[in-house]
Amino acid sequence: MAKNLRRELRDAILTKLAKKQDPLKGFYCDDQTREAILAVLVAGRHLLLEGPPGIGKTTVAKIIASLLPAMETVADCRYNCDPGKPACPDCTGKKKLKKTKVPGEERFIRIQGSPEMMPEDLMGDLDPVLAMRLGIQDPRAFTPGKIQKAHRKILFIDELNRVPQRTQNTLVQVLEEGVTTIAGFDLAYEVDTLVVATENPEEYAGAERVSETLSDRFEQIRIGYPSVDHEVEILQQYGNRIEGISAGDAIMQQAVSIVNAARSMPDELERLPSVRTSLSIYEQSQAHARLKNKKKVGKADVEHAARRVLTGRLSVSSESKYYERQELLIEKVLDLAKKD
Repeated sequence: MAKNLRRELRDAILTKLAKKQDPLKGFYCDDQTREAILAVLVAGRHLLLEGPPGIGKTTVAKIIASLLPAMETVADCRYNCDPGKPACPDCTGKKKLKKTKVPGEERFIRIQGSPEMMPEDLMGDLDPVLAMRLGIQDPRAFTPGKIQKAHRKILFIDELNRVPQRTQNTLVQVLEEGVTTIAGFDLAYEVDTLVVATENPEEYAGAERVSETLSDRFEQIRIGYPSVDHEVEILQQYGNRIEGISAGDAIMQQAVSIVNAARSMPDELERLPSVRTSLSIYEQSQAHARLKNKKKVGKADVEHAARRVLTGRLSVSSESKYYERQELLIEKVLDLAKKD
């Protein structure tokens, strides 16, 4: 008997742990947060990650999907049917079904939340061309949405609280019952999925509340900024490097120290800089050194890059004394970083 997705994920996590391996390797957070995420997944619950942009929420969702083994599915099936029990309108009634393998890392469907998202974007809709050819009562004329396509896959919803509540609530049935009703055909279709969603803090532009009806179906975990050591590791793993330019750990440490200095001034900023700011300073400091025909990045290159990057990324509060003098705030950030 084939395992459902949650059982596959649970077994993969427990196997990693039994081998003393980190199931979330590549995602940087404190031990308490890591343990909380794994506990939710082992329990088979849907996961809602809350935190500012740029802290690895999308990364952890992809890592979770990569834990899954390859799955066998019907080739060209829009609903990812299991060949052993095909049930969708595409597969039902067919005498021969061609099989194919989908790698674990591809068992991942992403939805980018936005205020313009409509229920049909998630739930699918009638295809007028197919409806003309097959008839409007034929379920094959229905084009599945992201929810149906997430059958036997991880469904990742980025910035769920940017989605209108009317659209959010279309998720309730699949989260609660594991099925979705194909509109107009009175046809309930199984969706074996686990949802990993993210939300930004409410102070971010475009953010609204996740409806109470929907949030009750999730286990919520808050993720903060990584520690200095973890952020340096992120730069080591994900930072781009320019060939022929030496930029060692000290340069990464300096970039991270500058960004952490900015984060220490929440009263002056509307939003604190993300890990992407550290990455940008690190990468642009190399570019600056290269343009100066240097072979090694120096502290001055990092500061030059930081001034450029922070000018474009810092959002100064309208109540800050630096509101009209952002350059002075940046110099203060650089001075604070030197004292770390």
